[in-house]
Amino acid sequence: MPLSTITDIRDIVIIVAGLLSVIALTVMILATIIVGFISFRLLRAARKTFQEGVPPLLESAQETVKSVKGTAEYLGDSAAEPVIRAYATASRIQRMFDVLSGNFRQKGG
Repeated sequence: MPLSTITDIRDIVIIVAGLLSVIALTVMILATIIVGFISFRLLRAARKTFQEGVPPLLESAQETVKSVKGTAEYLGDSAAEPVIRAYATASRIQRMFDVLSGNFRQKGG
């Protein structure tokens, strides 16, 4: 092979490699722009969701907490207190029978 043919092939390979590099760079730049655009849209959608969706959710959670608190107070007043009174009365009656039957024991010793 003559030397001029080898240099011609070398020049063609360099040109093709340069063109492929330019094409690859263009594709990478376009991909970067597309990813940036999609990221921007995603951030904007997330911000909108947080601004519009979270406050009603927090209000609902606060209402639920208030409701549960009210229910617990009601149950404490209407259910637990009568049960405690009944146990106290039963304990007094048992103690009275113990004293009357002679099974009297001093508390605490």
